[in-house]
Amino acid sequence: MKNKTYTLNLLLTAVLGIVMVVFILIRTFSPASFLPEWDVPTMAMVSLVALVLDHYLAPGVKRCYLCVAILSALTFGLLPFGACFVGLTGALRMGLMGGIVFTAITWLYTSAMDRLSSGPNAKAAPIVCAVGLYLAVQAMAGMML
Repeated sequence: MKNKTYTLNLLLTAVLGIVMVVFILIRTFSPASFLPEWDVPTMAMVSLVALVLDHYLAPGVKRCYLCVAILSALTFGLLPFGACFVGLTGALRMGLMGGIVFTAITWLYTSAMDRLSSGPNAKAAPIVCAVGLYLAVQAMAGMML
């Protein structure tokens, strides 16, 4: 059996890389258009896409949450910095905020999926759980502002 411990972080890097490439293309070919802000709901959406993909590709993986926090902070800090969307201080802030958001979302999603997925009949449970968590994050961000 292969060890799939870092599949989640690789999927996060792939999803965030695709988002950065799309943003670069939009900024290049349509410079007058507005790009979405990198706030907590946007980071949560990218995180939840990676978590849903991870649930289908590597189900039942045990996670080291310290490794998840460190690697997600590096991913959220270095990819936008490499794509020239933020400066150095913005990359540090995004890395810290992204690491916290991704670790919290991963912990909440994993604990909810442990309770929701009951056997092979729960095929839509990961998507329903992700949509519910995204709506909860948007409501929390709306209350904080």
